[in-house]
Amino acid sequence: MKNTKTAIIGANGYIGKHLEFYLKRMGLDPACYDIQDDSRENYKQVDITDKESVKNIDINVDYIYMFAGLTGTYAGFDKYETYVSINEIGLLNLLDAIRNSEKKPKIVFPSTRLIYKGVDKPLKEEDEKETKTLYAINKLACESILYAYNKSFDIPYTIFRICIPYGNMLSTDYSFGTIGFFIKQAKAGKDITLYGGGDTKRTFTHMEDLCYQIVQGSMNKDSNGEIYNIGGQTLSLREAAEFVAKKFKTNVVAVEWPEKDFRIESNHTYFDDTKIRSLLCIGEYKQLQEFSKDL
Repeated sequence: MKNTKTAIIGANGYIGKHLEFYLKRMGLDPACYDIQDDSRENYKQVDITDKESVKNIDINVDYIYMFAGLTGTYAGFDKYETYVSINEIGLLNLLDAIRNSEKKPKIVFPSTRLIYKGVDKPLKEEDEKETKTLYAINKLACESILYAYNKSFDIPYTIFRICIPYGNMLSTDYSFGTIGFFIKQAKAGKDITLYGGGDTKRTFTHMEDLCYQIVQGSMNKDSNGEIYNIGGQTLSLREAAEFVAKKFKTNVVAVEWPEKDFRIESNHTYFDDTKIRSLLCIGEYKQLQEFSKDL
C-alpha cells in the first residue's frame, strides 16, 4: 500500500480536499491538480479543458481520482459550452493522454443522484435514468465514455454515484451544499426555507463514510468497470433541516417552488447500497442528528 501512487484532479474542491486528507492519513502522498494557482507541495496547476495543459499530469500512477467538474442545475442551460468543456472534454483529454501511454491508471469518477428518475424507493444502480439538467447529462455521458475507453483501450475505472455529502474533516468552516445551506441560514438566526416543504428523501453521507467508500472501493480489485451507489443515511430534506434548526433554535418553513426549479426537480432520490456493501465491510453510517449536535 505504501508504494501505491495516487493523483487527484480537482484537488481544491470539497470532495477533492477530503480525498487528499484521507489518502495522506493512509500514508500516501497524492499528486494534486486543479485550475487554481497554489503553492502547496506536490501540486500543479492544470486546465483539463486544454490538451497541452493535461500533459502536465503525471499519469504514471495507480489511481487517478478525477474529481474536477462544474456542478449546478439550471446554470448549465446558460453556460452549456463551459459545462460540456469541463465535464466531458476534460475527461476525454485525460483519457486520450492515458490511451497513448504504457501506464494505464484506474480512473475513479464521481457521478450523481441526478441521473436517476426520482421514485420513492431505494434506487439500485440499474434503475431507470432521467436527465433533467445539463450537469446530469454530462455525468451520464461520462459514465458511457469511461465504459467505451475501457473496452477499446483497457483503461480501468470505477464510478461512484453520490447523493448528498456533508461534514468537514478539515476545519470548522462549513459552507458546502445542502447541509451547508441549512447551517448558514440557521447560524444567521434565519428560518431554513424548503421548496414545497422538503418531503423528498435523499441519502446523506458524511465525508468520513464517503471517502472510505470511494478510496477503499476503488482500490478493491473487484471494482474495475463497476458503478456503485454511495451509501449513507436516508432522510427527507425536512428531517435533515430540522436537526440543524433544532441546534440553533430556528424553524423550518415551506416556500413555493419557483417554476424553473420545479421543472427540473428530481423528486425522491435515495440509494440502495447493497452493491457497495457486497464489496466492502461497512458498519453503521454516521448519523446527521449526531453531527448536528456538535455544530
